[in-house]
Amino acid sequence: MTLTHRPWRLVVAGCGAAAFGLHLPHLVGDPAFEVIALTDRDPARARAAAQHFAVPRAAASIGELLEGADMLVVLTGVHEELIDAALSAGVHVFTEKPVGLDVDRSRALAKQARKAGLLLEVGAMRAHDPALHAALAAVPEPAGGWLVKADGVDEATRRRLLPDGFAPYTFADDPPQPVPPGLEGHQVTALQILLWQGYHLLTALVLAAAGVQPVACVVAPARQWLHATLRGPAGQLFTLIIGATPAGVFREQIHLADAVEAATVDFARPYESAAATRLTTGADGKRAGFGDPFAAMWAAIDKRLSAQHPADLPTSADLAIRVEELALGLATMTTLCPPHTKDIDHAWS
Repeated sequence: MTLTHRPWRLVVAGCGAAAFGLHLPHLVGDPAFEVIALTDRDPARARAAAQHFAVPRAAASIGELLEGADMLVVLTGVHEELIDAALSAGVHVFTEKPVGLDVDRSRALAKQARKAGLLLEVGAMRAHDPALHAALAAVPEPAGGWLVKADGVDEATRRRLLPDGFAPYTFADDPPQPVPPGLEGHQVTALQILLWQGYHLLTALVLAAAGVQPVACVVAPARQWLHATLRGPAGQLFTLIIGATPAGVFREQIHLADAVEAATVDFARPYESAAATRLTTGADGKRAGFGDPFAAMWAAIDKRLSAQHPADLPTSADLAIRVEELALGLATMTTLCPPHTKDIDHAWS
């Protein structure tokens, strides 16, 4: 890569597993970027990350963090206040998904970014995934399909990524996130499941069937299990299943089909190499060894930073808002699962 400008100066808020296992290993090795500071609600964790990745500063406040920055990288559980602070300071933003649980607030932040001529980039990694795009090329107009997420490995994996003595964050440690008004408790749970565990599936569905709309959704809150049906613009039906699993069980799969071809993507486990992702089609059989969607996402961000930034520049925030709108539509119509589904999680084992 030949740089035509100095590296983009990045600052990072949040030093959990996403920082240690994904973003910082890539960013400190990418000549397009320079990580100049980081912070964390646990100062010891920030100091450990700064030492581990040779980052010059561990900042004590958001104001100190933003000094000299081109872009803030938000890797915390709650994003909105940090995004607002960076945009108000004239700093571009990358945030892990979702922007928030209240799509109206997400729209307001996207509008704020456009008005300031700044980028608000959202970590919709699946939008950059070569395996997904190969599936969409094989089935460009799917007549239906299913999307499944069942993750019983994430917490243990995150624990292994962190230095000794540091436990993985949980959403329970975060301050309450604003949610849209009028939702009942089980509907809030559905919204959280959709945007915290199902975000990448919803991203893929929005890309596969533009204009897809919610039809029905049921949730078992105590089991963190959700089942939804959605309809594409041509009437095609898609099934979405997100479920808690026993420890060690993982599945993230997307299946799309039309009258001629079908494509199934089995994605790699969290924090593992994307080369383990498999695509199965009738024409080509099984394929693996796809490129890293995470690296492709940051390459795209570098290109967007290198371009002009007019107020109407479209960003990945547009896709993020569509995903949040779809999640809210499903949450609004969510009903509780009947009692006989209480042992549904055994199906994953």
